[in-house]
Order: sequence, then structure tokens, then C-alpha cells
Amino acid sequence: MQQGPQYPYPPYQQQYPGYPPPKPGGKTALIVVLVVAGVLVLAGAGVGAFFLLTADHQRSTAAPPSTLVAGEPDKYTSLPRCSEVGSRMNNLPPLSSDAPAEPASTSDDKIQLSQLSCSWTQSGSSSGTVSMMLAKSLQPGSGAGPGYAKAGYDIEVDRGAKPITEKIGRAAKAADVDYDQSGTMQCGVRFYQGNVDVTVIVTAAEKTDRNIERCRRNAHSLAKAASESLS
Repeated sequence: MQQGPQYPYPPYQQQYPGYPPPKPGGKTALIVVLVVAGVLVLAGAGVGAFFLLTADHQRSTAAPPSTLVAGEPDKYTSLPRCSEVGSRMNNLPPLSSDAPAEPASTSDDKIQLSQLSCSWTQSGSSSGTVSMMLAKSLQPGSGAGPGYAKAGYDIEVDRGAKPITEKIGRAAKAADVDYDQSGTMQCGVRFYQGNVDVTVIVTAAEKTDRNIERCRRNAHSLAKAASESLS
């Protein structure tokens, strides 16, 4: 009886035409390559995500661009002469001086000040004075000039000046100012108009004159003349 095939025989390997037999460990190598590739892809995605997150974080935490808050622009660049003020009111006493406005000192580093002082006086007649302060903003559009003028009015009202309900020329706001009446009677008006702060004072002709209503009418008329002289 013929004996069957004996071992060992080489292991059976299926052959495919034109292709070499698969190398040992091929599947394992392929898995390793895929795993490494996956790690690299994930690492790359992680780096990309980091940059995206970093960029988004920087955008979200960055300070917003600074913006300048625009204020009221300066309305006036110069002050009138005293004669221009006086020409708008009848029966004024003679003008003492018609000097132009002069620079004035200030501790405010945002403005430049100019001052005009006018006085009309005559013996036996009531007298009047006008003081104008022009505040020019050193930074155009900052609102520093108009802010200075308004602050002068606000301070006067805080001290007790009474806001005037009637319109005084082109003034933004005006108020009646009372002074110590122990001597010769005085009354005044404080108003602001654009970037100009104005103070008007009328003094009675005699110490015996105590007609405060007439004094105030004269002060209002002089304040209106001062307001309308601004251009």
C-alpha cells in the first residue's frame, strides 16, 4: 500500500498571475502607515485649530479701535469791537475805549482764550460794561471751546443766577445775576453763545436809584446788543 504524502511540505500559497506573493506582515505595515498618517492629520488639524482659535481669541480680546467723540464745533473765531456792540443799543453813555480783544491766560490746556472788555460811562447816568471771553478749541471738533463757555454759565446758575425765560438775542442760555445792593445798585446778565462766554453789568446812576426792574431791562438790552454783535 502506497504511503501518503509526508510532512513537512511548504505552506500552500495562492498565486495570482502577474503579482508577486504578498510579503509577510503586509497588513500590519499597512495598519501602521494608516495610523501614522492619521496621527499626522490629527496633529495638523490640531495645529490649524490652534491658529484659528488663537486668531479668534486675539480678535475677541483685542481692544476696539479708539474713536474720538466729536463735540460741538467752535462757532466763532474772533470777537467784535466794543463800538459794534454799542451801535446796537440806543442811549448808551460814551464808550471809554474801543480796543480790540486781547489774549487771556488760562490753565486749561485744551483752549486758547481771548478777552474783550467794554465800558460805557457818564456822570449822572447809569453805566454798562460787557466782558466777552472767546474760547478756541486747540483740537478742532473737540468741543472744548463751547464746553468752556457753557461751564461759565452753569457756574453762575449754581451760585444763584436765575435763568431768563425770554430770548436774549442769539444766546444759547442767559441768566439774571444779582449783586450786593448795599452800595450803588447793580444787576447783570450772564450768557453763553457758541464758544463765547459773556458777562453784562449795569450800574445805577445814583445810590438812591433802587429801581431793579429798570436796571434789569437795561441789562437785557445790553446783553442782546452783545449777542447780536457776534458773527
